[in-house]
Amino acid sequence: MALKDLMGMAERSEADPPAIRTVAPSTLIDATTKISGKLRCGESIRIDGRIKGEIRCDKTVIIGQGAIVEATIQADAVVVAGDVKGDIVAKRKVTLESSGRVSGDLSTPGIVIEEGAKLEGRIVIGAEKGAATQKQPAARTSAPARDAALSSDKMPAPTTTTPPR
Repeated sequence: MALKDLMGMAERSEADPPAIRTVAPSTLIDATTKISGKLRCGESIRIDGRIKGEIRCDKTVIIGQGAIVEATIQADAVVVAGDVKGDIVAKRKVTLESSGRVSGDLSTPGIVIEEGAKLEGRIVIGAEKGAATQKQPAARTSAPARDAALSSDKMPAPTTTTPPR
């Protein structure tokens, strides 16, 4: 056997499939870890423990089943299989797996919600960055003001009077 065969440098034939590339998070916060504060990361991260505070990630944040996160999350993509209390802003996509529970608002251009997932909050799809975190009350009008606005749109029927003869 040649040295280049041992080192994986042998020439490939076109029939050989390409090597499988996996995307695994570069950082893992295991189930025994508790963090409080601001978490910043440039690569993907998987959280199986507890976090309270704020998470900002340039790539994917994975909240594993059994994880408890009380934080605002900003990332390229977010996958939730555990519990999240806080708003999520994703540049690309939010995925709520069947075991995932979110109590907070979601803002993202793409969303996947598996059957069984739970969400208590608003979903803003395709909004500007930070739209879900800027909670603004919906414009409301009182009933009399609304009724006046509606009635001003309707013109009264014209009346005709005939002059006396």
